Amino acid sequence: MKDVVLEWCIPYVMPRGKRLLKAVMLAAMAVLVVDTIIYPLLFLPVLAFVIVGVLLLRSWRYEYEYVYVNGDFEVSKIIRKEKRKDLYRCERKDMEYVTEGRKSAAGCKVRDFTSGWEKAKVYTLKVGNDLIYLEPNEEFLEEMRLHRKLK
Repeated sequence: MKDVVLEWCIPYVMPRGKRLLKAVMLAAMAVLVVDTIIYPLLFLPVLAFVIVGVLLLRSWRYEYEYVYVNGDFEVSKIIRKEKRKDLYRCERKDMEYVTEGRKSAAGCKVRDFTSGWEKAKVYTLKVGNDLIYLEPNEEFLEEMRLHRKLK
């Protein structure tokens, strides 16, 4: 049998704004924890802020996993290398084309499953009324060339 199985992961890179927010939140948590030693009345609000901050910062560690098996394409989000969440699924017969760059079209819903890195090579996959931004590997592109889906 000639089964085609491709799997690759793309780690998410936080943009500058999120990295700045993360640094400010960590600094604010450290200052507030020290302030609780001086002002014990701040304990409960600071505890709530620290818990919310830690949960928020932990949710920003994820990666996208692309799986292509015999024409079925699936995108999953793996959060903290512990939890998997399926985000998108389609079949090869529904794929219209794959083209280099971030394309847009009127009436299409855009789904971005890229790393967020500015220098990454992004491709657009058109499936029905969806435009999927992804960072495929060479095997996936070769498979799309084989089936004339790559423009």
